[in-house]
Amino acid sequence: METVPLEERAMILQGGGSLGAYEAGAYKAAYQFIKYRDKQAGNLKRPIFDIIAGTSIGAINSAILTSYVIENKTWEGSPERLIDFWNYVSSESISDSFSNYMIWWWDNWRKFFINVATGEAARRYYSSKEFTVRGASKVFSNPHMVPDMRFFDLFNVWYRYDSQPLKKSLEKFAKFPIATSRENDQPRLLLVAADVGEGMPVVFDSYAKEDGTRYTGYGKLIVDKNEVKNTGKSDDQKVIGFEHVMRYDTGITSDHVIASASVPVNFDYVKLEAERYDPQTKSYKKEDRFFWDGGILVNTPLMQVVAAQRQYWYFGKGIKGSVPKLNVFQVNLHPSRVDEVPWDHDGVKNRNSDIVFGDRTKHDETILLIFQAYQDLVTKLIKTARDHGVKQENIDAILDQPVPTQERFVGIRGTKYRDAVEGSLNMGEIIRVERKHDENSISNKIFDFTSNTIKHLLQTGYDDTVDYIKERFGSEHLKAAGMQNSKSDVTSTRIEELSE
Repeated sequence: METVPLEERAMILQGGGSLGAYEAGAYKAAYQFIKYRDKQAGNLKRPIFDIIAGTSIGAINSAILTSYVIENKTWEGSPERLIDFWNYVSSESISDSFSNYMIWWWDNWRKFFINVATGEAARRYYSSKEFTVRGASKVFSNPHMVPDMRFFDLFNVWYRYDSQPLKKSLEKFAKFPIATSRENDQPRLLLVAADVGEGMPVVFDSYAKEDGTRYTGYGKLIVDKNEVKNTGKSDDQKVIGFEHVMRYDTGITSDHVIASASVPVNFDYVKLEAERYDPQTKSYKKEDRFFWDGGILVNTPLMQVVAAQRQYWYFGKGIKGSVPKLNVFQVNLHPSRVDEVPWDHDGVKNRNSDIVFGDRTKHDETILLIFQAYQDLVTKLIKTARDHGVKQENIDAILDQPVPTQERFVGIRGTKYRDAVEGSLNMGEIIRVERKHDENSISNKIFDFTSNTIKHLLQTGYDDTVDYIKERFGSEHLKAAGMQNSKSDVTSTRIEELSE
């Protein structure tokens, strides 16, 4: 029988375009410290993370890390692999070619105009504008104009980009398809995309289900109340499955990853094959479905990670008590707060973007903890009932009753009261490292793939994580882990080692 661990570790990475370089720096610091802690505990063979989940650029980073571990059968070198990717996709803008002079000249203007941006902010602003005009060669193409053929409005021009350069860059650093298993000590990869037609999040999973196949089910849970399973229970029913099913037995493909990172309006939909349940024929029929960036619905997939972890242990492994405690390391790219609200146009757009795509998981965490408390309460009530002579068969009769409102469930597996009580959640600590707002931030920051900005993000992600470790665990642990110098350069590259 498979050994059930006391706890698991998950890393959750937000979406945010070029800001994803911050996640690479944060991961390197987390990797170094977790490796040190595992060594201290005598767990050298312990995976750095059991689950790696991400949306959009977080999905890109997650796929690269997972692929590296599969390919090399070790976590050693994984931070450098991710940093290599970010150095590879970065490039130099025109503003970068004379950035020192530009920043000096621009900052001189600030002596006369107090509301003028910093020289560094100006460099980022015009660099990102340049990329939106000519494209970033290893991430997205130059835009092509699509005229308005519906209203014939000359000002309603649609600018669209091709994401094939990003797909090629991804495939250079990750091997597909990605299929993993806990039995092989491989991390579970979870990615979130948005079904454009249904307007709901869809999670792609590198782990196989209980029947050994890999698929994603979403939408309404189809239950045939008129067809009773052969169990001898009159109130039993047949669970058909979810309204939509996507099958990928060989594993997650690069198309699944790009679907998670397909920015709405700017990029095309990503078409993927799926199946839809037909209530008339009571069978599934194949169809094409279209996907966008998962960040428009779930940019920080904490709830999806918790649900997937419980599904694995409760439905897959039959754990009736508490599932392993889940500790989470979460990297947020969009600042939750600012010291002062902005009043300029670009600043307002920048703040709007951060709020729209920012972290909402503190609310999710509250809901999960309430549900965990509910499960604990019911478990205690059941024990009290047993202690007072209530027969187990009477308790089972209640637990096996169908939930009356199950036909209204969307994306939730479980049709009986038992499914909500057993396999109790076990929420551990959630560590959030968040990129801070500063005076150099701009609204088009997700398009700034300049080498200077990428190096800054890599370093800041590392330093912010080190600062958290120092505050939480103390300087002595940083020193013991060899991380006492938080300003050490983490941006070095090994691109020359990679074959074209």
